[in-house]
Amino acid sequence: MRVFQLRDWLWVGAAVLGLSYREALAFECPHPSEQLSQDVSEKVTTLSETTQESFQTKAGTVTHDVFEKYPHADQVAIATTLLSMYCQILLPSNMSDAEKLDRLDRLEGAVTHEKGISVPLDKSVRSECSSSPAEVLRPVRALFEAWEKLDVNEYLAQWGPNAIARSKYYVRKVADLGPRRRTDFAQYRAVSVVAIDPKITFADHTKAVVQNVYTMRFTRADGKVIEENKVGESYVLECSAQDRKWLIRENNDYLSAD
Repeated sequence: MRVFQLRDWLWVGAAVLGLSYREALAFECPHPSEQLSQDVSEKVTTLSETTQESFQTKAGTVTHDVFEKYPHADQVAIATTLLSMYCQILLPSNMSDAEKLDRLDRLEGAVTHEKGISVPLDKSVRSECSSSPAEVLRPVRALFEAWEKLDVNEYLAQWGPNAIARSKYYVRKVADLGPRRRTDFAQYRAVSVVAIDPKITFADHTKAVVQNVYTMRFTRADGKVIEENKVGESYVLECSAQDRKWLIRENNDYLSAD
């Protein structure tokens, strides 16, 4: 499994910090391979025509078609070109920062699914984390332990600085997730994690993908009990260069458990 660091994806940092488009113009997407860019450009442009619901399917198709056209080319160069060109399309768009980051993450996920390549979008990510199951699953297990302890600070400590939380109801940056979770935690007097079943489906020393099914019981302050039974979800984790530990980059909640 090959890993490539895109250290110049500084516009992502600008977006997460809430900088305006004018301010973000000071940052540039990485330059694509000139040999590949012309052919890739046409396919990548079609991603701009997709809805949020259809994006993942289209991203998978575009990624597959681009790699299939260049079976003998350097796979990292292809992946870099694909992400670079889409980054340049997204930068001036009217999408929110969360939507831009969401789409870049999902396109990078399509690359990993297609070729098993990690292409980190954040310069703070390094290929230095242990790929042992205990280490990879640590932030996922810690998340549920934080729910049971109603410790919102421990919960938020498991997320990376550019993380995205998704469900069928929302897409949120971690900066927006924090206030929401503080409100959520405050309204419960007890939370019971009945069961979790996390399984690693991909892991190198930079990125990991985890599928999970959980059952939880929430008791509100007024005594009302809410149960979530066999809910499917997935995580994308990345290795933090600062302390060489896994942090959550993406969480996709309320998926089918089948």
